[in-house]
Formats: sequence, structure tokens, C-alpha cells
Amino acid sequence: MKRKLQSIDSDLLRSHCRFVAEAWRRFEQAPDPAEAVEAPGPETMAADPARAIRRFRQLQSVHLLWRDLSGEAGIAETGQGLSALARTCIELALSAAERQVAERHGWVEDEQGERARLIVFGLGKLGGDELNFNSDIDLVFAYDAEGRSSGPRRVDAADWMKRVARELIRLLDTVDENGRAWIVDARLRPFGESGALVWSVPAMEQYFLSEGRTWERYAWLKAAPVAGDLAAGRKLIEALQPFVFRRYLDYGIFESLRELHRRIDANARARSDREDIKRGRGGIRELEFLVQSLQILRGGREPRLRQTGFLPALEACADLGVMPAEEAEELRCAYGFLRILENRLQAMTARQGHELPTDPEDRQRLAELMDFDDWGELTEKLGEHRQTVTRHFSERFRDPDAGSSEPSPLWPPGDDIVQRLDEAGFQRPEEAAEHLERSHAELERRALSAEGRERLERLMPGLIEVVGRQRPPDTGLTDLLRLIDQVSRRSAYLALLRERPETLERLVRVFHVSQRVAEWIIASPQLLDDLLDPINGFELPAAPTPDPNDKEASLWALSRWRQAGFLRTALAELDDRLDAVDAGRQLSAMADTIVDRALALTGGGDSDIAVIGYGNLGASQLHFESDLDLVFLHRSGEAPHRIVQRLVSALQMPLPGGRLFEIDTRLRPNGRAGMLVSTLDSFDDYQRNKAWTWEHQALIRARWIAGDQALEDAFEAIRKQVLTQRRDDRSVAEDLAGMRERQRRERRESPVKRALTDLQFLAELGVLTQAADHPALVDHRDTGAQLEALAQARWIDDEQAQELAEAWRKLLQARHLDWLRREPASFDTENLRPVIDAAWTTHFDRSTNGKD
Repeated sequence: MKRKLQSIDSDLLRSHCRFVAEAWRRFEQAPDPAEAVEAPGPETMAADPARAIRRFRQLQSVHLLWRDLSGEAGIAETGQGLSALARTCIELALSAAERQVAERHGWVEDEQGERARLIVFGLGKLGGDELNFNSDIDLVFAYDAEGRSSGPRRVDAADWMKRVARELIRLLDTVDENGRAWIVDARLRPFGESGALVWSVPAMEQYFLSEGRTWERYAWLKAAPVAGDLAAGRKLIEALQPFVFRRYLDYGIFESLRELHRRIDANARARSDREDIKRGRGGIRELEFLVQSLQILRGGREPRLRQTGFLPALEACADLGVMPAEEAEELRCAYGFLRILENRLQAMTARQGHELPTDPEDRQRLAELMDFDDWGELTEKLGEHRQTVTRHFSERFRDPDAGSSEPSPLWPPGDDIVQRLDEAGFQRPEEAAEHLERSHAELERRALSAEGRERLERLMPGLIEVVGRQRPPDTGLTDLLRLIDQVSRRSAYLALLRERPETLERLVRVFHVSQRVAEWIIASPQLLDDLLDPINGFELPAAPTPDPNDKEASLWALSRWRQAGFLRTALAELDDRLDAVDAGRQLSAMADTIVDRALALTGGGDSDIAVIGYGNLGASQLHFESDLDLVFLHRSGEAPHRIVQRLVSALQMPLPGGRLFEIDTRLRPNGRAGMLVSTLDSFDDYQRNKAWTWEHQALIRARWIAGDQALEDAFEAIRKQVLTQRRDDRSVAEDLAGMRERQRRERRESPVKRALTDLQFLAELGVLTQAADHPALVDHRDTGAQLEALAQARWIDDEQAQELAEAWRKLLQARHLDWLRREPASFDTENLRPVIDAAWTTHFDRSTNGKD
């Protein structure tokens, strides 16, 4: 964002900006403000480093101000320019400080004779590349060195680095006849002013591991090495990422942010009654809280959110969907306006403050610097932006307990709990009362932190209230209480449910509807993080990248990803946002990816191997409880048996989230008696000369899913040649009808499962008998698509094909939802049986009797 003045010259700069007037008074031979100022060279620095740094800092700032006012630079570029200026000044001061300390104490060197340097971290606006004209600079000092210095008056590394840091601060912060370079604030170091000025890298890592506080996560969110040993600084920043960004969604940060905001607001009001555009309502601090809270909340899972600057972080929030695009645009405009106002206010006053002026002349000058005719126009526009920020801040940081002063009648359960549950509509109030009383007693005995106890006591009344709104409210109550028992010691989950009422509502609804989903979440409560969080849709999360050096962790990550994807798919089906056909495709796509990643982990990524999926996997119609029917092929030579065995073992390994999949390899040539891995040639020969009709039927749904992609075409060519060979219609019909009859006798099938299997056999009969004349039939692997293709081949008439395909989709939907829901929806298959039976009679009898 830019705000360009209509005209700008040296007189305007001098008259409206005390910062410029003071700089030009101190350094009379100042260059044209339109020209950049070069950093001082070695000779200038050697003569008088303090004056050289101050001259460079002030005159280059005038140039950056001129670029800002003239419209050549926007707020982001101005912040970057001022931050780059500060970094250069810090590096200049550091080099001068090192030379001065070395004159007396020598240098600290490592084993290779390389001179050790101080690590200077910039936090706050400096770390985020968004300094303004009179910002202070938040610096933290560290070092990664041992031993003693080499000079005549030797000191240890810690003392040497401390002396350098003190001299650096003196060079930048001391006020002399040339002003000061920067106000240095070193209080963000561990333990603040009571802590050591300079910390070793191991000590700093240990501090944040054991002592780090919540506010320090926000401070180090905007940290970057700015001078000295930059490589060591970047390494330490990387090591601190788990402290700043947690792997789980810690909604407890909203409590701490509300408290922090209350303290800042109270301090700002105590200092002054004047309007503060940084700390006041709708100001820059609230803007930063809005974005930083999302970074802290989700940065552990979304690396793109780990930005030190406000605008890049805001853009990442919008791109990832964690903030609505409209809100992000409003905040971007408000931030641009407020930061430009902050810059020009500080340029005008030559002070660090953020309070709007009260003097009429200053107000008019500031309005003109902001390109407004008068103060009224400026404050009107400012008010609009601050109202926008306040609205979004209030929505995001609303207190879930606000307005709820009356105690809950159902929690904690009192002596009259049975009567109250009966009045609330519970069908079995005595049973529900027993569960509530037992849960309350167990939670009371549990050893919880004070924070966890407080969160639990705040959550439970709201949870029971939402349960009471369900009909009947009894359904799912015991599972919800089991979940609370599971997460009671992990208060971040309690905070998630309390801070996000819509998430709590959704959780209760899902537990009310689906025991399957409830069991998944109880077994793995981390699923609350991203599956019941409002920003997540039913799309699959990004698959984890396997690490061959840590196979166990990679398999755990795949298991977690499978859980997340399966649950998102289930929730989407329950919400009617995904039908069963698309759900099957999504589950199958996950299985494909898991097999591919597991193959890479077990050493088969570049091997001569093809993994062929049969059954529901091959047809891309996987069910939540499906196993994987797999067949393994290779070109020639020694079969990769060890790789396949490791793959099967990995896929079936017990993991915290359960096995990835159960694997069935019995569909390979000769079944259990056959080789685990077949060559393409032997597979081809078997399918052409030895395979039973049912094996060709199984081949209809088979497809390559992982391994050497060059083998995909070879397998598909064999499959197509086998399936398009001409057959005797009567033999095929008799074989399929006989096999189907045995299935009906030997296994129990629900009406829905029976109808689905009948439709599958019917469609596969058509493919096997018609593919010789219509080869395109073999391109279709699921029943619905096959029936529609058979209508085009004139094997079945269009109307009947549409009825059967629609029946298949309805049956598939019923099967999925019956499995997911506590109470299966009533679905009368008898209405569909006449259509299915008529088609079965027509086509199986016609083929058996040899009729056209």
C-alpha cells in the first residue's frame, strides 16, 4: 500500500518532519534526499565509528522517507529498507566492537583457527523486516564458541562475547551531539533484565525447552539473525521451531492472548489518555494478534505460516484458507494505512511514540503528510480502519464465558439430576445420570494442572448443554464422556472445544450420529485438531513425504494421514457433501498413495516391481473396512521377494493409529500355492492358458497402483488382451451364476450387500462376453460405469442401464451410511429387487440358453 503526496520537496520535508530537520542540522553536507546514502567505509569507521553509523542511519532514513512520501516505495518496501539499514548498522557496530575488544583481549577462535563471532538476533519489527522510522530494535545475543581469547589479557568466550555486546549497544544507543543510531532493547532475552546479556547456544536451547513462556513464543515468532554468525543463528532459529510452533492446535493461546491484550490495553490507558494507534483499540497490536494467533495455532502443521513479517503471514493465512479472503483484504488495507500513519507520525515528531498529536498545527501537518486536506478527513478514515480491526478482533478473541453467568442445571450433577435430565428430554434419565455422576467423580479424582482443571470446569457445562439439544440427547453421551476422560490431561483439547463453540457443536452432532467416528476420535484424540476444526473440508490433507532414514516415523506419519483422510471422508459423507462413489474414489486414492510411499520406504521405489490392485481397490471403490487385494509382478530375473515381504509387513504393522491396511495376496496366479511375485510373461501365460473364469472376472477390476511406471503399460496390455478374447457366452454365464450361487449359500449377506454383488456380477458378465466386439468396455472398472458402457454396446437397453446404475449408486450410498451411522437409515431394497432380478434373468438366462 502507498500514499503518495501530490508534491514533495526539501522545504516540505524540513517543515513537516522534525526527523529530517534534526538530521540535516547535525550533518550539514547532506546529499539530495532522492539519492541513497552509501554505508561508511573502513577508514571512516576507524576514525569515528559512532558518528559514521549515526550519519548513515539518519541520512539514509531521510532518503527512505522521501521514497515513501513520493510514492516510490510502499509500506512493505519501506519496512524492508529501514530493516536492511538497521542490519547494516548493527553489523558495522558489531565489527567495531569486536576490534575494540580484540585490541585488549585478542580473539576467540575455534579449533580450525576461525574467529568466533557473536550471534545477533533481531526480534519484533526488525526480525519481521518491517521497522518504522523511530522503532527501537529488539536484540538478543548468543554465541556458539568455547575456550579463551588469544590476547595478552585473556578472557573466556562468554566474557569476550559479553564485552562485545555491551560495546555494540553503546555504539548504537548512546546519545551524543549526533543523536543516537537506534534505541536498543535487549529485554526479550531469557529471564529478561535479570538474565545474562549473552547466552550460549546450548543454554538458550535448554532455557526454551524447560523455561520458555507463552509470550516468548510470540516474540521468537518474529526472530531472525541480523548480524554476526548468521549461519549459527539460522541453526538456532531452526532448533527453536518446535517451541514456537506446536504440532497440535493449541487453542489455549487465545486465553493467554486475551490476558496479554488486557494488560497492554490497561498499561496504554494508564500512560496516557491520548489515542494510541499501536496499543489502542483497533490498532496495530490487535492486527498483529489476529495474524500471529493463527501462525502460533497452525504453524506447526502449515510451514507456510512460519513467516516473520505481517504481510507475508497474512497472505499465507488467506492462501491456506485459515482466514477468509475478504477478511484478509480488509486487514491488509487497515495494516497498510496504520503503518504508513505510524511511519509519518514518527518522522514528523522525530520520536518513537504512537500517540496522535493534540496540537492543531501538528495535526494539520500530519494530515498533509497523509495526503488529506485536514485533520477531520484523516481521523474519519482512521476510524473506519480501526472499526474494521476491532470487529475482527472481537470476533476472534471473544470470551466463550462472556454472558454465561447462570450455572448449568446438569453439570456438575446434583441430587436432582435424574429429574433434570428427564425434564431435558433424556429417554433414560437414570442411566444418563449414572454416567454423568461416574464421570464427574473420576474427573474430580484425576490429578490435573490448575490450568487444565479450570478449562475442564468451564467446558463441561457447555458440553452437557449442547448434548441436551440433541434428540434424543442420550445417544452418544457415554462416548463423549469417554472422550473427555481421554483428553482431560491434555488441556489443549479442552481449550479447543471451549474456544470454538462451533467445533463443540459439531463434535456432539458427530458423536450423536456415528459411533464409528466416535470410536476413531476416542482412540486417537489428536484427530480433533484438524478433522473437527472448521477450516477443514473433506479434501485429503497433503500426504507426508517418507524419510528413508526414519522408516518407523514415516509409517507413523502415513498412519496419521490415513486416519485424517478416512475421517474427513466419513464426515463429508455424513454431511451429504460427498456421495459414496466419490468417497470410494477418495479412499482408494489414499490407499494408492500409502502403498506407493510404503514401497519407497521398503526399498522398492526404483525396483523392477509393479503393485496391482484388485477388488474394491482396483475399481476405486474402497470401503472404510476394505482390505487391499494385491498382486505383485516384475519383468524378469530374480524376483524381488524380500521387498514385497517388507512392503506387506509394513502395511500390516501395528501402529498407534492402527494398521495401515490388511493385505490379501490370494488373487495371484495359483492363489496361495503360487509365487508371491510373478514375472510378466508367466502372468500373461497363466491368464491366457490356465486362469479360471472367476480369475478373468477379477482381472476386470485390476489396475496398476504403484511401482515401476514402465510396467503399467505392459500390465494393461496383458489385461486388455486377456479380457477382449472371444468367449463362449454360455460357459461364462454358467461359471458366474454357479459361483454367485455358492456365495449366497456360504456367506451371510445383507440385502444391500446381496444386491450390490448381483449388480457387479451382472455387469462383469456383460464385459466378459462383449469385450471382444467392444474393447472399450475393459476401460471401466466400477459397476455403474460398466452398466452405462454396456448400454452403448447395445447389450442392455438404455432405460434399464440407467435404472440399474442408479440402483447401484443408491445401494452403495446405503452401504456406506449404514456402516457409519448409529441408526441405519431405512432403505427398502425390495423396491430395487424386481429391476435387478429382471436384468439377471434376462441376461444370465439368455447367455445360458444361447439366445440372442
